[in-house]
Amino acid sequence: MAADTTPDGEKVTNQKHSAQKPKKHKTAQSDTEGVVGVLEPALPHDERQKEYVEAVLSHVAEQFESVVNSTQDSGSLYENDDYSDVHILTGTVITADGDPILAKIISENGMYSAIKCIFRFVADTVTSYHSNSSDAMPRKPRKIVACEKHDFKPYDSDDSTRIDIGIYSKTLQMSDKNDKLDYSDMLLIVEAKKSDCSGNNDGVRVESLKQLCRYTRQIYGKQPWRRFAWGMIVCGSKVHIYIFGHDCIFESPILDLCVKDDRSKLVKLLASWAFCPRSILGYDSTIGYRSAAQCVSFAVDGIDERIYAPFTTRITENLFGRHTVCYHAKAMPLSCNEDTERGIRSLPLDRFVKDAWTCSERDSADDVNDEIRFLKTINQKFAGDKDMEGKYPLLCAGYVVRYVNTNNWDPTTEATADDTLTAFKIIDSEILAKTQYRQHKRIVFNGIAERLYNVMSVDEMIVVLADAMYAHTRIFRECNILQRDISPNNIMFTRGENTIKGMLIDFDCAVDANSQENSGPVQTGTGPFMSINNLRSSPVRRTQLDDWESLLYLICWMATFGVTTEHRKTFRDGRDKLQKYGKTTIHISSWDLPFNQAATFKKDHMLEDMFKPCVTDYFMKHPGYENLVNLATELRMNIFDNPKMSLLGCGVSTNMRLIKNFQIVNSSVGTETYDKNIGPEISDPFERRANCVDEIVNDLLEIMLTAKVNALQRMSNA
Repeated sequence: MAADTTPDGEKVTNQKHSAQKPKKHKTAQSDTEGVVGVLEPALPHDERQKEYVEAVLSHVAEQFESVVNSTQDSGSLYENDDYSDVHILTGTVITADGDPILAKIISENGMYSAIKCIFRFVADTVTSYHSNSSDAMPRKPRKIVACEKHDFKPYDSDDSTRIDIGIYSKTLQMSDKNDKLDYSDMLLIVEAKKSDCSGNNDGVRVESLKQLCRYTRQIYGKQPWRRFAWGMIVCGSKVHIYIFGHDCIFESPILDLCVKDDRSKLVKLLASWAFCPRSILGYDSTIGYRSAAQCVSFAVDGIDERIYAPFTTRITENLFGRHTVCYHAKAMPLSCNEDTERGIRSLPLDRFVKDAWTCSERDSADDVNDEIRFLKTINQKFAGDKDMEGKYPLLCAGYVVRYVNTNNWDPTTEATADDTLTAFKIIDSEILAKTQYRQHKRIVFNGIAERLYNVMSVDEMIVVLADAMYAHTRIFRECNILQRDISPNNIMFTRGENTIKGMLIDFDCAVDANSQENSGPVQTGTGPFMSINNLRSSPVRRTQLDDWESLLYLICWMATFGVTTEHRKTFRDGRDKLQKYGKTTIHISSWDLPFNQAATFKKDHMLEDMFKPCVTDYFMKHPGYENLVNLATELRMNIFDNPKMSLLGCGVSTNMRLIKNFQIVNSSVGTETYDKNIGPEISDPFERRANCVDEIVNDLLEIMLTAKVNALQRMSNA
């Protein structure tokens, strides 16, 4: 059986353990908000190994001081000294006369040499100590080194930016990375500036951190096995170490290379990376890599299968958040002996894997957003239901990822749940306690589906959306689960012979409809598609109508920017031409602004006399889009201007203009209205609407199902 390995050559043991029981827009500015933490070296738990590693770290620090303070009795300074470049940064050059002089940083190129020299010194010293020690542990330490090439563009980069220095873990099977280093190889990236960042000059560090954020996104995109990433900035002699968490950036105190204690802390940290578990470096030890088959592999809790997924890179837009990665995958029984490259390639793609760091509660009993629990409930409720078949994801396995440290310097025998506390355990515990708690969850589904963006026509999209909202309604009414994130990425479809069927997925943001979580001003969802109530963080409880409102925005968005791949291309081509003359204004682009601004624009655009000039007039003119104009117009009227709501509510169009202030005058309640039993003291139109959900949802579902019937008829006649 072929062994799975990590990209840096370390073997991954195929482990199986029994599982135990909001999306935000980030700007470059918010990416750079650091949280100062104490980054201590990670030492083994085993006393003998801990004692050995501590001795190595002390030896490295002592030897580094010897290099820093090195002198020669005669001849040229530092002759035959392979590590003399470190003096460029330490500022402690000692002349032959024994007088200290301040080293001057002449150029960033000189800094590159000094930084690479420090990494090379640490790696060589650790290796030498281990080779010559009688107390050495059986496993060889990693060799963490810098690519010889600097100021270069990685071969697998998504853009033309150049990085200063790439750091990688060198194994016996790996030659020096002199000419080629990809983001897929990198442990971390070092950004170097010769300007000091102290005092009022901190802007240099901030700009460097913005660059580091962009590079780190690419590391995440090229390494699906990364749980988090490290980074380093060197400004003059000042060193900043970073850990990119899921909700913030942890930043070390400044380490000044001109100060002995700071130098010691730095080299000890770098040396500890040679021994620490891969989890401390930010890697997921439960994911293997089969280079010959070009796939990643998972041992899955709860099923007797090993999952293989073709390796593909992705574009990572957000540095923070859930870091969701999804795979179309293959399954092989653990008992099968065909675990070869040919055997893996022959397997059909019949599984779907979702890997994400989800917001959670430390006590699983308090976790009201547990997607795995929701999926189990949905699967149990609708098993064998023909009307729901194919409209919800079929759960194969779902669990919190657990790992065992094996084949490293800190072996454990018990599986450890992967969460914020274990992933970042080297961060000061008081600081860590203030950050968002997340759990690393992995879900495997039976069958695969296509993304909504892959539909072939407007009518196909209408059918898919109708199916998804039918599932949404039944899941709410029969399971009491509100999905709360209707967006293009969360609606998929499957194809049969002359059929297409929509599927509602992703219950990350879902909630038990009766929980307190759903009654407060919690903002969840995907920006452009969030309801006005959601965007303004209203105290009015979330209902199905918030998700139906999201459906309306989804239809408008895709009708404007293109339903099919070909239509989206014509939009981009046409937009590019118009932009040359400054003639393009897409009003609904404002829906992707910060939440408060987006809410203001949506309130204006949803007015009866504004909807056409600001929204539907911008729908594409390809055949079929007129059906989306009619559908969107009817949905908007029933959501915002429902004729069966009284003047006290959000009913008639004249009343809708008052929605900007969310207050209206009291008037008599009509007897033919949905809200006839609601007292006049409830004057917020959204609150009145929230009390008439079932009736309005019935109308909206009927609209979508009728649109589906008409779309199927047009498709059969085509």
